[in-house]
Amino acid sequence: MRCWWLLALLLILAGCRPVERVVARADGITVTDKEVRQAAMEQYGALVLRDLLLQKLIEKEAQRQGVTVTEKEIANTLKQQSLPDTPTNRARVRRDLLLDKLAGKMAKVSEEEARRYFEQNRHLFDLPERVHLRDITVESKENAEALWQALRWRRGENFADLARHFSTNPVSRQRGGDMGIVPVNELAPPLQRAVQRLKVGEFSTPVKVNGEWVIVKLEARYPAERRTFEQVRSQVIAHLKRQKVWQLRAELPERLWRQAEVQILDPSLQQTPK
Repeated sequence: MRCWWLLALLLILAGCRPVERVVARADGITVTDKEVRQAAMEQYGALVLRDLLLQKLIEKEAQRQGVTVTEKEIANTLKQQSLPDTPTNRARVRRDLLLDKLAGKMAKVSEEEARRYFEQNRHLFDLPERVHLRDITVESKENAEALWQALRWRRGENFADLARHFSTNPVSRQRGGDMGIVPVNELAPPLQRAVQRLKVGEFSTPVKVNGEWVIVKLEARYPAERRTFEQVRSQVIAHLKRQKVWQLRAELPERLWRQAEVQILDPSLQQTPK
């Protein structure tokens, strides 16, 4: 009787132990959630720990500099990026937004730095010769010739109307052929040569461009312009600040990590990547 009582007690005690949840089976073999967690911890624990520490360091730096992110900003970013609204995605988006704002606040451009960059890169800010054009584009030479004759009859006054009705250019057609202001050196070579011969208000003969026939009308001409630093100061500073923001955005997590007094207390997690 005593043996049966001991056996019963052992069975009861065994039944009181927590049962490990089985998460997968294969040919009679099982894997428990504890085994999965342990394997994940051993393989990715150091990376996860570093990521969590970085998140807290970024939050601390944002608080120190008075940088905040609202729930509305997070929701809008999730929507813009077509991401499901999950805790993981919200945490990642929050971190990204904090980094963006921190980098934007920390990026500074001095007057001397801006002026030096301008002197070294003047060609980026000089304006080339530009023209304001309208175009009529059609697929055949015969159609182009007929339209050109119609333009001659009205001395080009009907250019916009003919462009709306007959041009195949999907970009400018609805605007009466208006191409806006474009640098001459960005036009196809045949159009460059045609435009150089025109006076303001004149239109060209049909020109073949990439298998289509184009008639252009010159609305205005703007000569090349060598600009001064004062004219483009805000543009130069904005350009340099964008560069610094991109660089800071990439470097800031590693910088915060190096500046922090990081202590990994669990020996199994001390092999954090450098």
